[in-house]
Amino acid sequence: MKEIRPCFEVCAEEGEMPAWFGVVCRDGQRAPRLSSDYAEVDRLVRALNRNRLSPVHFRDVIEDFRHSWGEKQ
Repeated sequence: MKEIRPCFEVCAEEGEMPAWFGVVCRDGQRAPRLSSDYAEVDRLVRALNRNRLSPVHFRDVIEDFRHSWGEKQ
């Protein structure tokens, strides 16, 4: 079976204290400063890659994540 290269990765905002994490897409799209909780953003990235999300839908998923994460606060 052909290995699929991940399309999404966790990125960190340099110089931010506390650190904030976001998502970067292989096509260059970025969603910075999603959460200061690395594990939360890592779970999102793993789900995006596991479900092979098309970059076309990236912004919609990020908007949903921001909305749901904000409700947890």
